[in-house]
Amino acid sequence: MVVEENRIITMSYELREANASGQVLEVMDIAYPFIFYYKSTGILNSFQENLRGIASGENFEFVLSAEEAYGPYKESSIVPIPIERFVVDDEMADSIRDVGDYVSVTDEEGNTQNGKVVEKSATHLKVDLNHAMAGKDLHFKGRILNIRKAKVDESVQKRYIMPDGIRF
Repeated sequence: MVVEENRIITMSYELREANASGQVLEVMDIAYPFIFYYKSTGILNSFQENLRGIASGENFEFVLSAEEAYGPYKESSIVPIPIERFVVDDEMADSIRDVGDYVSVTDEEGNTQNGKVVEKSATHLKVDLNHAMAGKDLHFKGRILNIRKAKVDESVQKRYIMPDGIRF
């Protein structure tokens, strides 16, 4: 069986920045494999397309450019947000948020985005809303461990469902 639509893919991989000798960003090994529904909307399409046609048991290796992955790093995505927007139980964010913390921010259209606090003042938090891997070329090297046809409920929901029923 090969990687194609309506399949559940189990794989191990090592993700490095830029190339095969770059900094390790993530490891999914055979003890904790990555399992997903092929053509999930929550997974980079470019990542999935690089796996298309690979058979169970085969190795793979490819690089996604920053543009193919999470896009370029944008200075314009570092935004000052008034600290009043982070009031929790009448307590101001300066007592619970600090540089390096992650926050969830909702814009005027109701879209929620996670960001990292990069600067803090008495009136504002400066939040970096870039994806953590924005601006990085991503080198993937791994092995397809197993491929199976998706079950009916997985096909309907377009996601992998664990045997105990927990849905991802």
